[in-house]
Amino acid sequence: MNTEQKVGNKAPDGMRRRPAPSRKVRRVRQKAGSAQRTPAPEVAYIPPRPVNRMQMILRLLTVAAVVAAISFGMSIFFKVKNVTVSGADKYTAWEIREASGIKDGDNLLFFGKGKASGNILAELPYVKSVQIGIKLPDTVNIAIEEQDTAYAIQSATGGWWLISAQGKVLENTDIATAASSAIIKGVMLDNPGVGQTARAAAGTQPATEETEDGEETTQPETYSADMQLQCALTILQELEKNGMISGISTLDVTSLGKIELWYGDRYQVTLGDQSRIEYKVKCMAQAIGQLEKYQSGVLDVSFTVWPDQVGYTPFE
Repeated sequence: MNTEQKVGNKAPDGMRRRPAPSRKVRRVRQKAGSAQRTPAPEVAYIPPRPVNRMQMILRLLTVAAVVAAISFGMSIFFKVKNVTVSGADKYTAWEIREASGIKDGDNLLFFGKGKASGNILAELPYVKSVQIGIKLPDTVNIAIEEQDTAYAIQSATGGWWLISAQGKVLENTDIATAASSAIIKGVMLDNPGVGQTARAAAGTQPATEETEDGEETTQPETYSADMQLQCALTILQELEKNGMISGISTLDVTSLGKIELWYGDRYQVTLGDQSRIEYKVKCMAQAIGQLEKYQSGVLDVSFTVWPDQVGYTPFE
C-alpha cells in the first residue's frame, strides 16, 4: 500500500499557507525600493554678485541725461504756431482762439486741453461741445459744435431770453426775436445770466381747469416752478430728437396736468401730464406725418380719452 501523500498547494492540517504576492505587487515594491535608494540631488548655492555703485550712478546719470534731452527738444521744437477752427458759425475763428487762451509759443504737448475747452464753453454760450487735438510739429485743431436752436422765455422782471434745450442761457433778446422762436409759457426765469444754467422763478401763474359746468376755476398747484421748467426742457429735447422742433411755435407748461403745445398754427397738441413724454412726442410726430398738409385741428396724445390712440378733431 502506497502511503505517499501529494501535498501540492494545500497546507498540512492545522497550518495556513500565506498566499504568494502577485507580480504587480512585487513590481510596485521593487519601484518603491529603487526610489528610496536614489540619492537626493545636492543644492548649489550661488551668492549674489556685489553691486557696483559706480556703474549704478553712471546708469542713472545716463537716464537723466536722456530725459533732459527729450524735454529740451520738446520745449524747443514743439511749440504752438498755428490754430485751426472748424464748425464755427456764430463766432469767428479768432474769437474762439481768444476764448481758448491758447497762445503762440505754448508747449504743444503739455498745454491744458481741458482748460482750453472749459474756457471756450464758459466764454461763448452758443458753443455746445469742444474737441481739441494737436498735429505735430506746431498745430492745434479746435472742432466745435454750436447750438442750432434757441427757445424764448421771459424772466420774472419782464425781459426776454433765449435758452437751449439743455437749459443753458444763451443771450438776452427782444420781443421781435422771441416771437420768431418757439416760446415757453407758464414759467419764468429767475435772474438769468448769459452762459449760466436757467433757474425758474417762484410764483408762476396758477393753472386753470374747467368745472363740470364748463367754467374755468383756479386750482392750487402741487408742483414747483423748477419742475415746470425741467418738464419744458425734457419736451424740447424729445422734439429735437424727432426732428419736430422747427414747427413748434409755443409750449405751455402752466399746468403739468394739461401740457399743451402748438405746431405752427395747424395743430393744437394736448400732451396731458408728464408721464410717457418720450412716447407721446413720437406718437405726435407720426400722426402729423400721416395727416395731409391742408388738415388742421386738435391732436390729443394724452392717452386719457383715447387710450393708446392719438385723437384728431378737425377745426371747424
